[in-house]
Amino acid sequence: MTNKPTLLLVDDEERILRSLQVLFSRNYTVRTTTDAHVALRILREERVHVIISDQRMPNMSGADLLTQACEISPMTMRILLTGYSDLDASLACVNEGRVFRYLLKPWDSEEVKRVVAEAAMIANDSFNAMAQAETNQITAPDTPVKVLVLDNDESTVLAVSDILQQRAKVIWAANEQDAVNILTKEDISVVVTDLTLGGKNISYLLKTMKQINPSTQILVLTSTRDSGTLIKLINEAQIGHYLPKPLNRTLLVSNLDYLIQNFNLLCMVPSLQSRQQVAPISDAKEQAQSNGLLGLLNRIRPRINAPGI
Repeated sequence: MTNKPTLLLVDDEERILRSLQVLFSRNYTVRTTTDAHVALRILREERVHVIISDQRMPNMSGADLLTQACEISPMTMRILLTGYSDLDASLACVNEGRVFRYLLKPWDSEEVKRVVAEAAMIANDSFNAMAQAETNQITAPDTPVKVLVLDNDESTVLAVSDILQQRAKVIWAANEQDAVNILTKEDISVVVTDLTLGGKNISYLLKTMKQINPSTQILVLTSTRDSGTLIKLINEAQIGHYLPKPLNRTLLVSNLDYLIQNFNLLCMVPSLQSRQQVAPISDAKEQAQSNGLLGLLNRIRPRINAPGI
């Protein structure tokens, strides 16, 4: 009997599978297949800690495979590997497959090993946490849901408020400074956000919020079609879902429902928060902005929360 985590590799190119198998065979129980349907059968029959799938495959895309993998084995960590900056694939993985990381070919061996090791550890903790939660019959927390809308367009906050009614406190920030002021006072459950606010890119703000509280769920609403930005947000902010503008109300309803449910699950089982762990911010300017905001919040929030203040 082995205690090695199980890694499932899916790619239609045998040479890619051989290369990855060599990389991981020492520390993992490695399963490989060129057939996405076989991969789904393995997920049904075995405990798989991490699945890595190529995007461009015949019969089934990697995004579709990871979407089904999420339904079959939600605690399995999902990684998409592709040689294309494919926006459609990115969107599908954000909205349905809920990937942990998006890795580009040609890959860096050390980076891939680091990401898989991190994912395997998180998956092991997740399987254990869910087993304990089922044994202890946990109940929903009393944590109030607070939804922060970051958008210049007031119609967005009106739509979110109308959908949620009394289910959540909805807070609106139309500029960066208002958003920062809110973060000094409020613990946010769900963020509904454009990628620009007052003409400024606020990606660093989203990445910082995820560092402050891994349970915070992020829904990006934007007309931007920049796959590079989206991939970084998957890896560095664990954005939960992405919807294009103009908004589709039906999609907005279903996405808000899912993100609130996921936030509540993370509150009920805090050890699952590791599944929301983010990669380091890769852009030096964004990292500096994030550090500045974290420093500000660390100075202000303890004073706000102190007794008698």
